[in-house]
Amino acid sequence: MRILCVIYLQYPPLILEWVIMTNIISSVSPTYNLSAAKTQTTTANSSTSEILSSFKDIFSTMMAGSGSSSTDQSTSGISDMMTPLLMIMLLEKLVESQVLSPTENQATTSTVQGVANQVSKNAPSGRPVGGVLTQEFHPGHNGLDFGVPVGTKIKATMDGNVTYAGWNDQGYGNLVIVENGDYKTYYAHLSSIPVAVGDSVAAGATIGLSGNTGNSTGPHLHYEIRQNGAVVDPTTLTLGA
Repeated sequence: MRILCVIYLQYPPLILEWVIMTNIISSVSPTYNLSAAKTQTTTANSSTSEILSSFKDIFSTMMAGSGSSSTDQSTSGISDMMTPLLMIMLLEKLVESQVLSPTENQATTSTVQGVANQVSKNAPSGRPVGGVLTQEFHPGHNGLDFGVPVGTKIKATMDGNVTYAGWNDQGYGNLVIVENGDYKTYYAHLSSIPVAVGDSVAAGATIGLSGNTGNSTGPHLHYEIRQNGAVVDPTTLTLGA
């Protein structure tokens, strides 16, 4: 209290401006619903817009209040000195109201990511493996061949259940079939099969390692897509338009 009295005796405009700005910040908070931000849920974009709008309005009000309290050159100089302090007070007020709460932003981000992770990939798309396309889809060849070294990881191109995992006598060699609704995806000539019939797999999961088994002229993956039991050209779904 003594310190404030001493400061007031030497710099009365300083104390006057501090009192004015304290009242301005207190009055502006309910006006712009800063305290209500604790209980209201808004999107990231609307929150950012409201913060900027409120900050600009509060700053304008602050400058108007500062100008009204400055009556001469000395007071104006003190006002300039007070500006950083007043800005800090304003930011503290916003933080206390949780308008700039990082926890809220992180929670919003986590919620969005959680919703995205719940979206299933029910239809095949994308490549099951990298490598070079060595044979395209054409009559007599029901899929796409990708030349890759033996032991390369093969990825499922959709979510689904493994309905076949083992040796096939029709030329596929070690074969894995993943099914989801109307679609079935075939992965043939594998060297190793780490999944079993009945397993649920997600798109991107490793369902086998490439090999050279069955009717094969070299290490590669033979990949097919079937819909309602019929062979379909997988080129667009796999490689894009």
